[in-house]
Amino acid sequence: MRPETSSRRRNRPTFLLVLAGALVTLAAYAAPAWKQLTSAQQGLIKPALLSEGGDFDRLSETRRAALIKGADRWLAMTPEQRTRATQQFQQFQQLSGPEKLAVLERRERFRKLPPEQRKALLDTQKQFLEMPLQQQQDLQDQFKDLQLQLEALPSQQFPTPSPSAPGNPPPLGLPVTNSLPGVSTLSPLLPPAP
Repeated sequence: MRPETSSRRRNRPTFLLVLAGALVTLAAYAAPAWKQLTSAQQGLIKPALLSEGGDFDRLSETRRAALIKGADRWLAMTPEQRTRATQQFQQFQQLSGPEKLAVLERRERFRKLPPEQRKALLDTQKQFLEMPLQQQQDLQDQFKDLQLQLEALPSQQFPTPSPSAPGNPPPLGLPVTNSLPGVSTLSPLLPPAP
């Protein structure tokens, strides 16, 4: 029994070092206390605290980290980006509950897209925003008409007939789906009609 006891004693310092390292790592990732924030961060976070009890240090780690991340994102924005973000937030606040939920669901679907699809959609939006205003309006009108036509369809899914004979691959190797590609994913990126 003595050899086991001595090996345990030899392993104890190693265990303590590993434990201490883990604690230091956790402390490094822990959200800082209110006193550790910059005055700019505090100024941005303070209004949010009013609805959450007013004590930053009593919030959960995840909530504190989220507030700090939001403040840091705001501080990293250019004045133009801040103006745009403020306008978007004000537009969002004017939406009804179901409309807000729909926007949040579209945002979540967008975030779950593969990076190359997100990039393609963002590139398309950039191209749209670079168009003359009249051309943007024309496209929005066309999209609105298409959206109305899609909403008029019955809600049940109908099987899509395959354009090729059974057992043959679809034309051009593209998958056959029951929905129009890109219609629902572009709508959160198009600016609202004036």
